[in-house]
Amino acid sequence: MKLLKKLTLLVFGLFFTLWVYGQEYTLLDIGRTYKDIPVDENGIRLQFQLKKGGVYHFNIKQDKINKAISIGNGKGEELMKIEGHPRDRGNKQFEFSPGKSGKYSLSIGPFRKSQANAEPRITIRIHKLSNATLRRREEIKKELAPENAKNVQTLDIDHFWEAFDALKDCRSYTDSVATFQKIYIDRATDGFKEFIRVRPSLTAENYIHAVRDFPKFYNSIRPQTYKVKEAAPLVEDVFRKFKEIYPNFKPFKVCFAIGRIRTGGTVSKNFVLIGSEMTTSTAKNDLSEFKEPPFNNLIPFLAYEGDIVQKIKNIVAHECVHSQQQGKPAKDAIQCSLLSGSLLEGSGDFIGELLVGENINKKVHKYGNAHEEELWNDFKKELCTNNFRNWMYNYASVKDKPADLGYYIGYKIAEAYYKNAEDKQKAIIDIIEFNDPIEFLQKSKYDLKFRKKQ
Repeated sequence: MKLLKKLTLLVFGLFFTLWVYGQEYTLLDIGRTYKDIPVDENGIRLQFQLKKGGVYHFNIKQDKINKAISIGNGKGEELMKIEGHPRDRGNKQFEFSPGKSGKYSLSIGPFRKSQANAEPRITIRIHKLSNATLRRREEIKKELAPENAKNVQTLDIDHFWEAFDALKDCRSYTDSVATFQKIYIDRATDGFKEFIRVRPSLTAENYIHAVRDFPKFYNSIRPQTYKVKEAAPLVEDVFRKFKEIYPNFKPFKVCFAIGRIRTGGTVSKNFVLIGSEMTTSTAKNDLSEFKEPPFNNLIPFLAYEGDIVQKIKNIVAHECVHSQQQGKPAKDAIQCSLLSGSLLEGSGDFIGELLVGENINKKVHKYGNAHEEELWNDFKKELCTNNFRNWMYNYASVKDKPADLGYYIGYKIAEAYYKNAEDKQKAIIDIIEFNDPIEFLQKSKYDLKFRKKQ
């Protein structure tokens, strides 16, 4: 009886310690899955022991959380950071190899709850990769060497459809995930690896959910995705034109992969990364699975009415602009997150249009042109907030108007700057390299356009 009482007190004491002392779980076991760990507004810090030279795979399921994840050492120094992104929720996977043996920590948050009555939770598993897995990676690396040497990588498209076809022989969810992991994720080119790094929700589990939820779309888009395998001349044409109008242009590699219908394109340090399933989609594809919120807001982008080649050029041009942008504000610049983000995206549209004759958000522009003054007056009220919800990356929540209208505002400001400039080439340099959003807005004289009417 006394032993039972002692055990009860010990368990209660452990629970009390975990509950009171700030969401900190020490020394998690490697290889074990921890499910539904609650997280409060202050975030959470998980600790574990790692061995020097080992390669550790982290699989984290975040429920109602969209924040950066960081790994630190025992001294509290940050060693690695996985950024959160408004469009990437759910599972995140990444790897880490420690330089020395010892205690390490993983931190998430702090953050604000997305719903007042919903308690955010995470499920996490950390496991060490086996020597056999690492040897297989070296074999795959050699097999992919010819593709990785190319400036435009498209082999991941073949791997995706190979994995997609293999699902018909799978007999369980677990088998399906393992198949997609082995055939698609594990054989990623250097470019697709970068895609996964900047979009950690590109996991085998999430791919299985995507092809299960949108089978008609994926089947209808297949023939068009193969067309990007002939995209090298298109990319070279965009690069050539970019060099003509922007003398500081630095060429990047481009990777065409297939995603989860979340990202048309993005950039990393070394690559322009294109989601081919979105890039090649047109109004002729089967979009019947996108009629319900929030996915119905993707239709303006997916239902492109025009030539696929033009759409590919539109997206490549937009993302190439991002590859050239600095993204770092000047030291004395006023921090103005919403305006800065809108200018970065909008100038991508504007310069991209100069390069290829069309921008990727022309349907958003149709609405914007009909409500321009109203939109600008509303935008000004939130000019320097950190809240992008009403203007960017909001396809999941916007109602009664197009998503991403912040892109339109940024485009119009860049357009005004260009039109008012006597030296057009310098204007292009300024638009791409701006580092003070308020100063850029003032020089554009965009706001004066509406004041003159009053």
